[in-house]
Amino acid sequence: MSRFRLLGRQPILDENRKIYAYDLFFRDETVSTTEVSGRYASVSVLTGVLNQFGAKEVLGGHKAFVRVERDFLFNDLLQDLPKGLFVFSVLPEMRFDMEVARRIVDLRRKGFEMALNDAVLDEELIRRLGPLMPYFSYIKIDVERTPPEGFEKLLPRLRRYDGRLVAAKVETPETTQRCENLGFRLFQGYFFAKPQTLKQQKIDPHYRSVIQAYNLLISNAGVDEIAEYLEQHSALSLQLLRYVNSAMFSLKRDIKSIKEVIVLLGRHNVAQWLMMIIYAQSMGEKAGSSTLALMAKSRMELMRRTWQLMHPDAPRSELDEAYFVGTLSLLDVVMQAPLEKILEEFNISDEVKAALLEGSGKYGRTFLFVKSIEACNQEAIDLFLNFYRIDRADYEKMIFETSLAVNRLDEELESLNG
Repeated sequence: MSRFRLLGRQPILDENRKIYAYDLFFRDETVSTTEVSGRYASVSVLTGVLNQFGAKEVLGGHKAFVRVERDFLFNDLLQDLPKGLFVFSVLPEMRFDMEVARRIVDLRRKGFEMALNDAVLDEELIRRLGPLMPYFSYIKIDVERTPPEGFEKLLPRLRRYDGRLVAAKVETPETTQRCENLGFRLFQGYFFAKPQTLKQQKIDPHYRSVIQAYNLLISNAGVDEIAEYLEQHSALSLQLLRYVNSAMFSLKRDIKSIKEVIVLLGRHNVAQWLMMIIYAQSMGEKAGSSTLALMAKSRMELMRRTWQLMHPDAPRSELDEAYFVGTLSLLDVVMQAPLEKILEEFNISDEVKAALLEGSGKYGRTFLFVKSIEACNQEAIDLFLNFYRIDRADYEKMIFETSLAVNRLDEELESLNG
């Protein structure tokens, strides 16, 4: 058994906010959580991912950036990995002697892709690695630590090479705009999940029909009442019918009425699809397959699955509430209003509100744990797993199953948009 465990994955997005690749993170079970080497994978773990789960299931057809150590580059098994699937990332701190330099050149010539990871763009970097720059398929620039003169004087020099530039650690819309102005076309960071400066204090009327429909679905309202309300809002009705009749549900006949949709899928599932519609259509022309919808789906799955690992006998009502925390967690980005104001419109428990607004209450710690997974915060993840005595294998299985659910939604949204 490999000593490495999958920690999580982070998306790398293109200029249209569509997923271009994933950055995979692993932890080394033999080292402490404070050691950086815990995030380096071995050839054995990559072959294990392919053999046990399959590349498409884990990556959804996207490339995978994987951080590697010096020993990895000289492992004979590397030759057996599929070209074009993995991008092997090395840190600038690696000792780039002649042996390593020759190996990088050789791997590139054989069709493998290499990336320089978390690079601070300054004169010292160019002095040490300038001759190797043409052999990196990707150069990931740490935009937080790179000084202004690095962008002004050195970025144009990197554009002489074929390597694609990736803006890493992009966390705000303002930083995103700056990187776009500098010519970056690939981005890593959760800037897409951060709202612009929130000025409006009222909910856009466009969203009120969705909120009301959602509240009806999770209430004791009758099916006829819910169906009648949805049918009065033709845009929602048409979107729901389109989703249900798409290939994702593999139905033998078309569903003609909203009442049939509710009976077929159930209230809970219809409520979730309503929110998916909102997330998927929230970003206008730059929606792509909606990275925001995929992130929301990931949070939903992780919240419910983590709660189930913590409380194996939890009732369905608790699992649904945990799921709702993930469902509602990004609405401030969509609706461009403070989350506190938005949640006042929803018929949800104080426990759900406390988790979302303060990271406290019944589901608060679980929600903070989900955010730690997104950030691949190894230390926080380990502390949580140890405190709740969650088996590492169960955690890894949860990550894979969540990835599968997100990948399926990605394919479904792509097919609908196509």
